Amino acid sequence: MKRDAHLAICAIAFFAYTYLRDPSHSEITGYAFIYAFIAAISGSIIPDILEPPTNWTHRGLFHSKRILKITGTVFLLTALMKLYIVSSFFLGYASHLLADATTKAGLPD
Repeated sequence: MKRDAHLAICAIAFFAYTYLRDPSHSEITGYAFIYAFIAAISGSIIPDILEPPTNWTHRGLFHSKRILKITGTVFLLTALMKLYIVSSFFLGYASHLLADATTKAGLPD
């Protein structure tokens, strides 16, 4: 999947998460929102930095179902602890892996 698609999916997931976390827009300040958005975008591109998509077999450990389970769990735990910026990073990483899971190549075990 192309980087633009990963960024778009991450942005949609981030805005949905932000709205669900604070629908009244009273908790999340401007700077926290900006930092969290940067963290989410960073999380969504980290897998391809760690394993560059130079060929079709680039999906190794950092693109695996095991890492998806770990990042999903860490996202949920940090979201429950109200660590907004940290949870946004893991949301971005998980959104990248979920998007890759929908492709023909999928994710390795």
